[in-house]
Amino acid sequence: MSSVDGRVDVFLDGHVWLDHENSMDIDAVVAGSGHFAALKGSGRESVNLGYDSATVWIRLPVRVAEDAPRTWLLEVGSPTLDHVTLYRQDASGRWHGAQSGDHVPRSGRPYPHQNLVFPVDLEPGKDEVLFLRIASEGNLAIPLTFWQPMALMQADQLRYAWQALYFGSLLALLTYNLMLFIAIRDPLYLTYSLMVLGMGVGLLGMKGFGSLLIWGDAVTPDNLAFPVSLAVCGLAGALFARRFLESRHRAPRLDRVAQGLTLLFALEAVLGAWLPYSLLARLVSATGLCFSVIAVLLAIRSLMEGQRSARLFLAGWLFLLVGVGVTALRNFGWLPTNGLTSNIMQIGSGLEMLLLSLALADRINSLRQEKDLANAEAVGAERRLVETLRDWGSALEREVVRQTRELREANQRLAGSEALERRGREEQSHFIAMIAHDIRTPLAIIKAAVQSLQDMDSVPPPLEREKRYQRIERALQRLNALLEIALMQDRTNVDDWRMELADIDIHAHIAELSRMLGAADEGRLCFEFAPQIPILKGDPRMLRVMLINLVENALKYSPRDAQVYIETSLGEEAGVPGLFILVIDCGPGIPEGQEEMVFQKYFRSADVAGQPGLGIGLFLARFICTRHGGRLRVVPRPARTGACLEAWLPLVPGEVS
Repeated sequence: MSSVDGRVDVFLDGHVWLDHENSMDIDAVVAGSGHFAALKGSGRESVNLGYDSATVWIRLPVRVAEDAPRTWLLEVGSPTLDHVTLYRQDASGRWHGAQSGDHVPRSGRPYPHQNLVFPVDLEPGKDEVLFLRIASEGNLAIPLTFWQPMALMQADQLRYAWQALYFGSLLALLTYNLMLFIAIRDPLYLTYSLMVLGMGVGLLGMKGFGSLLIWGDAVTPDNLAFPVSLAVCGLAGALFARRFLESRHRAPRLDRVAQGLTLLFALEAVLGAWLPYSLLARLVSATGLCFSVIAVLLAIRSLMEGQRSARLFLAGWLFLLVGVGVTALRNFGWLPTNGLTSNIMQIGSGLEMLLLSLALADRINSLRQEKDLANAEAVGAERRLVETLRDWGSALEREVVRQTRELREANQRLAGSEALERRGREEQSHFIAMIAHDIRTPLAIIKAAVQSLQDMDSVPPPLEREKRYQRIERALQRLNALLEIALMQDRTNVDDWRMELADIDIHAHIAELSRMLGAADEGRLCFEFAPQIPILKGDPRMLRVMLINLVENALKYSPRDAQVYIETSLGEEAGVPGLFILVIDCGPGIPEGQEEMVFQKYFRSADVAGQPGLGIGLFLARFICTRHGGRLRVVPRPARTGACLEAWLPLVPGEVS
């Protein structure tokens, strides 16, 4: 090095040794100088080993010209290296080390600078050998330069001016878009601002300005600023891109990939402080490169679908893709470290931020134009609507007059019909009550006469006379039952009709049925009663009508010599204890699909058209069962012919309505 050389790039070919065991000290390295050799990734100005866990030793033979100054500065142009130690030998032959790196507080570094700089006093005309030890979890890109102090100061003026322009532009864009977000509350501007903030903080750490100007001696932010902040930048950029390009609707498949990368960015930002630095840096570099490609594809898709502002977005992300891609390739050691690859990230991100800001402005203009067009169309539509409403108003007024007149006439007819119907129901009820009264009177007379005949006989009547008396008694009971059925049919139309509740022995009621049947049907009933049935609470007359209808329905549709089975058992429905009553016949059964229709009033199946009846028996039976809080249904019988009707009555008095 001579006095005319203000800057000397270090020739590193053949002067690098990788300690993969991380166990060598300076004495062992000096003794094994023959192990230094040329390595892949090293060149004239730098070593770039990518993400390698080995400790790097660099041997620097120095020859200073006679006319050269004594004071030099050795610059290691990668401020993200963790530990860098410069070893020099004193006059006694002992080696001394000076330390720097982003794990060393700013006040403990030998020289205040954005990069890692070591002051070195070299004696003119004398050869000397220096050794550098570099250990880092991040990218091992190691550019080395010897500077004279004044030459470094002059180079820094231009370098700092460029950096001030870049970070000042980011600050202006951040402030401007934050103000827009506060003014219009559009989340796009917030995500854009977070993206600018993350990019700025990350590059402050990457370029070494964070510890130099902002967080000082704090080691943790200096170590994590670059990967964590860029993960936040990637997260905000992913949210911004997906919302700006409306990818969920325009490209759902690509959007799902973008969603996965967004989640990965979020995990990197949240877990960055706990992940190993080498893993975190690789993940952030790889994720950023992948999402840049996806963003470019989304922009192309949106541009093809006619989104005008996607042109600026596409151009911006292409610049960022180049910057991220080149930086990632450099970090992995696949590209050399030089002025272009070291600053391409700032160049690409700066152009991208500017173009995205213009894209946001263009989006505002597009929205304003669409709003103006929509307002114009709305005004025209409103004018047409007013004209249409004016025309409709006249027609509607005429139609209202006509409809009002027709409605008044219809109401008058309806009122007349309701009055006639009400009068008809009243006359029907009066007629039925009158007939019932007239029937009960002769029935009572007949019953009294029969009783008198029995009392008048002083001797027991012959067997034939006793049978006749029994037939008369059965006939009277039958007539009373028919009368109750007729009255019950009329009562189903009365909403406020109340039951007369009493304690009922249901088995006695069922057994009484045999005395109301003819002599031919009395022997057809077969009973199977459950033991110890509790007393029910209900209306005796109503339950008698229900049982008569169920049993007569079974007798009617069974062959004349067939049996009808009546079974009782205790059980629960929806947790409520109750009594099951099954009436099983041997008739043709109920056709499939008519299990509910048979309970409709006046329904008669075509299969039993030859049998007498009005179709009200089962309707009345279900009505009575429901009034008692129970239910009546048809039970399927796949293995046997005939029909099975199952009535369930609750034992809890509160269930009776």
